[in-house]
Amino acid sequence: MTDSQVTAFAQIIAETSKVAMINLMMDGEFHTVNELARSAKIKPHTASYHVKNMKELGLLTMEKHGRFHYYQLANQEFAQFFEAIGAVTEVTPVRYLSQREEAKKMIEGRTCYDHLAGQLGVNVTQYLLDKDYLSYVDQDVYLTIQGEKFLMSEGINVEELRKQKRQFCRMCLDWSERKHHVAGSVGHALFHLFLRNQWIVKSEKSRAVLLTNKGIEEIKQKWTLDLNIKGS
Repeated sequence: MTDSQVTAFAQIIAETSKVAMINLMMDGEFHTVNELARSAKIKPHTASYHVKNMKELGLLTMEKHGRFHYYQLANQEFAQFFEAIGAVTEVTPVRYLSQREEAKKMIEGRTCYDHLAGQLGVNVTQYLLDKDYLSYVDQDVYLTIQGEKFLMSEGINVEELRKQKRQFCRMCLDWSERKHHVAGSVGHALFHLFLRNQWIVKSEKSRAVLLTNKGIEEIKQKWTLDLNIKGS
């Protein structure tokens, strides 16, 4: 990351409204300006200005469908930077019961751009390390041969993952757990495995993901992993 990039990122996260908009887009999905404005509690024209600014910095990508423009985080490096910032900042107390409940769900499990984070993401990553499916070599993480076999047994095409124009396997610092969760193509594939198997469902209010009772039971049986997280 260059000095100019760091400076630009720092200017963005200095504004509360931009942080709220980015936090919404950390779910890895596309959002309209109106949705971003509501998340930040600002006027749509102000959100449009922020979007224009972030798009000029190469942080957002846009798709047009009909008369609507949809925006998504385009820079995985920035998403990783944004998540890591949360790990070294003090958590702001929430005032309302509904906010506390959603914050608790976010800590238990959430998306970090396009992979699993929170207690769920960290626990799954630790499981992969304990089973030697992932291995550290000189502080870099690698998918082992056993790990490749494990992913293939779950219906994940490892060769296709390697062909993607992104980092294959890396670690991302989790802001709530202060530990690492797996990211990159491998992390993205695991997230979709959980969705495909209906082991998790997405929250309608935030980027939290909720572990289902089916997920708890099947992961415990197939992986012999007790996630110790309440299911829905």
